[in-house]
Amino acid sequence: MFYSEFNKRFYSESISYGLKRDLNIPFEASPAKIKFSIRPLIEGDIKVILKVQEPDVVNPRIIASQRAFIDACIPTCYVAVTSQNEPCYMQWLVGNKHNDKIKAHFRGIFPTLKPQEALLEGAYANPEFRGLRIMPEAMTLIAEMASLINARWVITFVDVTNIPSLKGCHRSGFNPYVLRKDKWFLFSRSASFYPLPAELLEEYNLNIVDKPQINLHSSIKKEKKRPHLQP
Repeated sequence: MFYSEFNKRFYSESISYGLKRDLNIPFEASPAKIKFSIRPLIEGDIKVILKVQEPDVVNPRIIASQRAFIDACIPTCYVAVTSQNEPCYMQWLVGNKHNDKIKAHFRGIFPTLKPQEALLEGAYANPEFRGLRIMPEAMTLIAEMASLINARWVITFVDVTNIPSLKGCHRSGFNPYVLRKDKWFLFSRSASFYPLPAELLEEYNLNIVDKPQINLHSSIKKEKKRPHLQP
């Protein structure tokens, strides 16, 4: 794990879709398999939802990243909680008033939020509740909290290879609108933003279809033909 992370930060490139939802367009996500409600994160949730897991269950870096986000004091982290008040999902919704905090913590990998824009980031599902299709409904409801901070558009970013998360975002009313290229070189990370190429939009549309065999063949076939992105 250390070796792969070292290599990644020494030199690597990756591509993410920027996804956006317009809250003025009504959207209803398919319900999860359990009932839950949404509220802001409280101190007692942290030790429950971010308890140490075996590495084959949760990569320790993911939990460390979530804790670092909490320590950065960037509002607001919301949680989905069961009727027994058990936190099963967490995610941050951040408005443009906190652009400085976003830039400081994430070091420029997100675009500066415009008025009426909000960023949805840091999704994490409690492993004990996975498989219950919580993400689409929870993400839908958390995004709609943006109305409380006078935001109309909510954006988020997902790696082009993370098909499960892309499907979850699609089921939450999000659609691609931009492309981000991340580059690590000598342990320094930079990000560039580009218009969405037609071939990647086509690949996205194939990958969100609920047919695993299509996802697999599409990813393999397209991987060798990534578009060359010019700054």
